Amino acid sequence: MIKNNIYLNFLVFLLGFTCLFAQDSAIDILQKVKDNALEKENVFYKFEVTSEFENNLLPMNGIFYIKDERYLIDTPEVDQIYDGEKFYTIIHENEEIIISSKNNTFFNFSPNYIFNFFLEGFDLERRNINKDSYFIIAENNKEKGIIYNILINSKNLSIEMIEMIEKASGSKINKFLTLSYDYNLNVPMSLFKFDTKDYKDYLIVTEN
Repeated sequence: MIKNNIYLNFLVFLLGFTCLFAQDSAIDILQKVKDNALEKENVFYKFEVTSEFENNLLPMNGIFYIKDERYLIDTPEVDQIYDGEKFYTIIHENEEIIISSKNNTFFNFSPNYIFNFFLEGFDLERRNINKDSYFIIAENNKEKGIIYNILINSKNLSIEMIEMIEKASGSKINKFLTLSYDYNLNVPMSLFKFDTKDYKDYLIVTEN
């Protein structure tokens, strides 16, 4: 479960439209992706996460809307709404809703959390695949035996794929793919409003 939770946090890497330069380091590239992602408005993307191992969350597919600092992520298993003040994590299997003023580690998609996860704790190595793609290997001493492979489109600064790999065997643990992406859309504010009437039989848990 811990590996799945960490891996799900990477979904917001999918944005961008800026050129990368040949001299940029892996850190420079990810910083540009972060800056570019946070500047985008009214964003939509569709994603898929798969796993080589059986678990209760994966495989997962879903959609993600962002408007300013607000966001909605919608999957068959778990939804999350951030309305600018509170986080609403909706766990359908348990019919439970967690309301908190701080995001929880179970399902964390805040942009700053995602980017800082890599930029503040990982050794990053850049490798060029071809003129259109960059490949970054990320490794953290706190997760010994695990590496992350990040495939970046160098033309539009989008993250096309992220793989979690067992270092010793080279086996894939989880894999994230971007299926579609768009921005500057007409995204209604109603998407980011939580209404208890929509979840009449759900248990609501409020955290400080």
